[in-house]
Amino acid sequence: MNGLECPQCGAVRIVKNGHAHTGKQRYLCRVCGHQFTLGPIWHRVSAETIALVDRLLTERISHRGICRVTGVSRSWFRLHLQQLTRSVPHDFDAPASSAKKA
Repeated sequence: MNGLECPQCGAVRIVKNGHAHTGKQRYLCRVCGHQFTLGPIWHRVSAETIALVDRLLTERISHRGICRVTGVSRSWFRLHLQQLTRSVPHDFDAPASSAKKA
């Protein structure tokens, strides 16, 4: 019909589905329901910005404040926090050495 193909399933039953916040045309696959934009732009967060976010996390600054200052999205920040949580060992079952003995 319009020469487009779904990147998810490869079907050709594609229809227009509004516009993204950037103004680009959005498309919808009628077969699998996948929504997509042609030629999406990916903005990578630099290593310096990630280091700044990590330093700001040690301060008592709100998460939204960190996002505002560094210019990262809240969804990226949430994913970054999940990665940090997975990388830090959580050993809550360690025996308490300072417990009093009766």
